Amino acid sequence: MEIDSKNFIKIFNKNFNYPIVKTKIGEGIKVDSRTAFLYSLVTGSGYLDNPLYPFTVKGLMKVFYNATDYKFVTGLFDNTTLKNTPYILSKAKPYLFSNNKIIIPVEFKTEIELQTKLKNFVQSETHPTDFLIQRIECSKKGNGMEPFMEYLACEVMKRQGYIVENQIPLTHSTGSPDFGGYSLSQDVPSFLCCIHLIELSLLRLGYEIENTNPDSKMWTIVGEAKTGTNEMKRQLDKYLNTHFFNEGFEIHPFKKEPASPYVGLVTIDDQMKLKVILKKENKKFSNEEQREYFKWLTNYIKYYLVANLTNDEFNNFYRRKTKELISSQNCIVKFVNGLEFKELLSEINRVMKNGTVK
Repeated sequence: MEIDSKNFIKIFNKNFNYPIVKTKIGEGIKVDSRTAFLYSLVTGSGYLDNPLYPFTVKGLMKVFYNATDYKFVTGLFDNTTLKNTPYILSKAKPYLFSNNKIIIPVEFKTEIELQTKLKNFVQSETHPTDFLIQRIECSKKGNGMEPFMEYLACEVMKRQGYIVENQIPLTHSTGSPDFGGYSLSQDVPSFLCCIHLIELSLLRLGYEIENTNPDSKMWTIVGEAKTGTNEMKRQLDKYLNTHFFNEGFEIHPFKKEPASPYVGLVTIDDQMKLKVILKKENKKFSNEEQREYFKWLTNYIKYYLVANLTNDEFNNFYRRKTKELISSQNCIVKFVNGLEFKELLSEINRVMKNGTVK
């Protein structure tokens, strides 16, 4: 069985209870603008501002190339400048955070077929940017739905108390895992859990983070998603061999059992409900590498909070604290890593209340 447009609708509706709506191009799922933004970020689904190249926020908001390293990739920052933050994007593309959105799964075999469908649909709609298109690539085994499985893994593990992220930074030799989850409640404020990492940068747009009661343990998980094959264990073992993670998960829509007692499984049952199977056994390893990873993750989170500030606000904040001007990326890294969560959140609250401070 594969995830086609019909199964997509069933899975979304069964697990998240969003309403099903009919459109001129097929059934879709109606969601709020925040959910749509997160969905686009994880899956690459595009807003229909352009039928040839629908706009997606996927890949725009990365921070670092590798874990335990502080080398910027162009994303949230471009050199020393805040660039692709949700707040900045909301000014350039106001439709991102206005109105509810409809996510429509569209099946196609060729790009020309898809473009024709989208062009006709856009011409018939008054507000095409209220629609996101989930590509169902019928020419591919598994329909190219691995990113959708990444989204599902993020959502189900948010419910388990984790800060979640997909396509996470790790190392050049091991690649980028499809999914990561972090429980860091001993080192970060207690409300920083049960969220996607990017949600930390949405405070400026009026989105609040709900208070929760997190597990007090320090724990990290990693996952590999597939829809066209059952083979995930080899790549998952590479991630686990970094000793950064306590637990690994295969992520597959219709696999019944994990490949090893040392890994878990995120899957979908016969009723189209998300199902998590936990590992049965633990692998023992030295936690020296993991302590370094925990330290890096604690700093990593801060950069997504910083993304709530404009460039002027961040520069003013830096100047007030250091009595200097930003001159390099190293200046930013030293400054952000040295901030306490309390003072960073206080600064965000201050500019939200009072506006830019000169």
